[in-house]
Amino acid sequence: MLEHVYLIPLIPLFASLVILLGFKEDPHSPAPYLGLAAMGWCLLQAVSIFWGVAGGRIVLPYEASINWFPLATEVAGKAFSYQMPIGVLIDGPAAVMLVVVTLVSFLVQLYSLGYMHGDSRFRRYYAFLSFFTASMLGLVVSNNLLVTFMCWELVGVSSYLLIGFWFEKPGPAYASKKAFMTTKLGDCGLYLALLFIFTKVGSFQIDQVREFATRGYFGMGAATAIGFGLLCGCAGKSAQWPLFIWLPDAMEGPTPVSALIHAATMVAAGIYLIAKTYFIFLAAPIAMEAVAWIGLITAFLAASMALVSYDIKRVLAFSTVSQLGFMMCALGAGGYTAGLFHLTTHAFFKGLLFLGAGSVIHAVHTNDMRSMGGLSKKMPITFLTMLAATLAISGVWPFAGYFSKDMILESVYHHSPVMFYLLTAAALMTAFYMFRLISMTFLGPDRDHEKHHHAHESPLVMTVPLMVLGLLSVVAGAALAHDGFVERLLSFPMPQTPGPEFPRALGLGVSALVLCSLALSWFLYGRGDFSIAEAVKKRFSAVFNVLEGRYYFDQLFLGLVAVADGAAKLAFWIDARVIDQTFVDGWGLLMRVFSELSALFDGLFIDRTVDGFGGLSSDLGTGLRALVADGQVQEYLLYAAIAVSLATIFILSR
Repeated sequence: MLEHVYLIPLIPLFASLVILLGFKEDPHSPAPYLGLAAMGWCLLQAVSIFWGVAGGRIVLPYEASINWFPLATEVAGKAFSYQMPIGVLIDGPAAVMLVVVTLVSFLVQLYSLGYMHGDSRFRRYYAFLSFFTASMLGLVVSNNLLVTFMCWELVGVSSYLLIGFWFEKPGPAYASKKAFMTTKLGDCGLYLALLFIFTKVGSFQIDQVREFATRGYFGMGAATAIGFGLLCGCAGKSAQWPLFIWLPDAMEGPTPVSALIHAATMVAAGIYLIAKTYFIFLAAPIAMEAVAWIGLITAFLAASMALVSYDIKRVLAFSTVSQLGFMMCALGAGGYTAGLFHLTTHAFFKGLLFLGAGSVIHAVHTNDMRSMGGLSKKMPITFLTMLAATLAISGVWPFAGYFSKDMILESVYHHSPVMFYLLTAAALMTAFYMFRLISMTFLGPDRDHEKHHHAHESPLVMTVPLMVLGLLSVVAGAALAHDGFVERLLSFPMPQTPGPEFPRALGLGVSALVLCSLALSWFLYGRGDFSIAEAVKKRFSAVFNVLEGRYYFDQLFLGLVAVADGAAKLAFWIDARVIDQTFVDGWGLLMRVFSELSALFDGLFIDRTVDGFGGLSSDLGTGLRALVADGQVQEYLLYAAIAVSLATIFILSR
């Protein structure tokens, strides 16, 4: 299985092409089953590799390459021909990510059989899903940063296709363009960082770049510049501040797509890339600290925005942004293992939350939680599984999120107690808004009798993925943390830096506060009477307006776009009216005037002077011819003597 790991991205890529080109569009097309079969094989292969690593039968890292194409390059003033390789690199994080991506993708495709059944573009949807998954899997297994960047861009293209799947509606069309342009803005920094790496190293091979960085050959300045370039790309793809504005609008796509993007693939790509190039950030402490602070700001801002949202999918979108901030903050604070551990557990409970939200939307045909309520009896499986995911993301023991989030908070505390307290505040807000979602959706009386009356549990093809992810949301954290397995699997050699010891009593205090936050959320929203919550909202309406306006980041970016449009219009006016009309057209007009004057002078003076001399010469010739026309030789000799005499006088007089 390990020797043929290159098949894991190639099989879904092949399946996507066959589905797109080999099947006709039909709401009842059998094409999805090809995608499911391909994804099932990839999942089996990924689980086999992970099981071999866990059992000690497979030793990592594993790397294999073949030559791709030659190119001429130069390093340290020495030119040589370089064979660009292409291959795979499987280490601990890659082994985990393979399982996470293939499992969530398989469950999403299975879930979509029920959710997207009857859609007029059923075949195209599954072709895009397989292409999206293939792009992410290629990013995971690649041992070459150039191929990683190619897969990175393919992830962006396929996400554009999936977010805008219902492109005939204005919302998805706008959201897909917004996601594509925002992530491309960050990708510019990543592109420059890769060019800088190749300039310094002369190679894109990750092991060669790692050796170059660990030996200190980059230098502090170059490593910092490269680190910030990588951070720009990761901030765009993983929706970090200030480039997180695209992710809430990405909810316009089908809900299974939201689960796939938010749980295990696109948004995880940025976190995974930072982990993949972690050696560069260790060589650039300033860039590393920037990663921590950007993650912290993102976690706090997104959590606060989720507090006031009433769209069930947008609450989960803000939650995703916040949890990605937790991971980013952990990586920046030196918590390599903690960040990747939370990336793993987050994939399970966030995938479950989005699929559960899709189950609810499928039943009541609305995203507004104010029109829900009392669905726990109508949809018991959806309710119980989403409750398990909520407790997991809130960090309640013994659910999966408790172990990974506890490890993050401990790592951040060692780095900076101030960052720890701010991140703890974000964790408490997470517990509050997530149980607010559960309370408004499933608890209390129903608030729309018509929707509640027709609500029912989703079919088995949709609830089975919920139950699988629900089980993982409960046990995955404890299983991976057992006997230090996650530390051995997701580790990175780092210099030991002394920091404050994490008091266990502080950890227990955080857990107690999380439970209090859950209780407060139930008190305000779980009993069906929102009067206290509405009174609080009215009392702090200014704060709520800022949160509902997303801190006006969208308006800020739209303002920047407007400024750029204005600058472009001004530049066009200057080019057309000043440069073209004044300098280009004006200079041309001036040259034309000069040419007309020159022609006039030439005609009046030069040409007439030339013609005058010509006429004079003609007249002289005619006169002379008349004089000598009689043929007297004596006269000829006289004229010759006169000419010689004049010439002699002229010469002697000089």
